[in-house]
Amino acid sequence: MPVDAKKLVKKASQHLKPVEKLDCETPRSTTTDGETIKFDYMWATHLSDEDFEWAFALFKANMYEMYHMSQWGYDENSKRNELRATTSRFIIALNSKGEKIGYTTYRFVVDHNIPVAYCWELQILPDYQNKGIGGMMLDTLERLSAKTNMTKVMATVFLYNAASLGFFHKHGYVSDVTCPSDDSGLDYAILSKETPSS
Repeated sequence: MPVDAKKLVKKASQHLKPVEKLDCETPRSTTTDGETIKFDYMWATHLSDEDFEWAFALFKANMYEMYHMSQWGYDENSKRNELRATTSRFIIALNSKGEKIGYTTYRFVVDHNIPVAYCWELQILPDYQNKGIGGMMLDTLERLSAKTNMTKVMATVFLYNAASLGFFHKHGYVSDVTCPSDDSGLDYAILSKETPSS
């Protein structure tokens, strides 16, 4: 099984434009208040410096305090490298004016011998949160996971990030079998959602 998992992940990771090529974009494009959202898709290594700095600034604005209080701590260089890793892929949300308002980053990885689509980050400008945009990006990622034969979509969430935990639970994510136990003393949860057969 590990060999098959590696092959599937390698194949999925080689797609230059996986969402477009495999026709995985969510059919939903309208926020709860009626604004039409569009999406761009790209490898992290293809981001312009300007777009990367925007993405990093949004991550820092939304997550600095959470990382600062976490057991991991906040390591800016590490996070920059993570966001721009060669295996990292971006889904970027644009508002009706074409302005960037949020993104998710994901990777295809082998996790405990299983091929998965891992949602690495999901960041949205505060003014656009709770309007369905995160759900649209997650829907696209789940569709992509199915089309690339990944077993599930996974995400790691801080236990004290109630908004993020609520978001993932609302979309059908549950504690993964690899999630630390309640008595582990760790401050994060690993969530997952099985990929339906495509």
